[in-house]
Amino acid sequence: MKNKEIKVRGYHLDQFGHVNNVRYPEMLEEARCDFFDHFPGFFSRVEKTGFYLPITNINLQYKKSSFVDDILEIRTLISNLSETAVTIHQTITVKGTNRVIVEADVVCAAVDLKTGKRASIAGELRAELEAVIAGCEK
Repeated sequence: MKNKEIKVRGYHLDQFGHVNNVRYPEMLEEARCDFFDHFPGFFSRVEKTGFYLPITNINLQYKKSSFVDDILEIRTLISNLSETAVTIHQTITVKGTNRVIVEADVVCAAVDLKTGKRASIAGELRAELEAVIAGCEK
């Protein structure tokens, strides 16, 4: 699977000349959208199972700074599939280097569309998520 690349622009920067920390969650969201674009119809298939997967937690670890004209490479994968949640792990590096800028874990819970309550990831919903995991391993 292809990683998402984002070029750092002037509007990403703060007064100190490096990427403002509030820009990274936006970049990560863009990369997650791009990631799921590789699985056309994923979200509509999830909805047909009677569930949705809202984000319940985002944990970011800021490691290094990045600067204007850096090309950031964002790697996205599903790192954990538990009984009631899926964890998406993302790493931002400067392209062509091992310099890690941000590590992120995004947790999405399974929620029943009818009741609005947290639910188990089972049956068709689990199959959809396992298909994404298998698709990333190719």
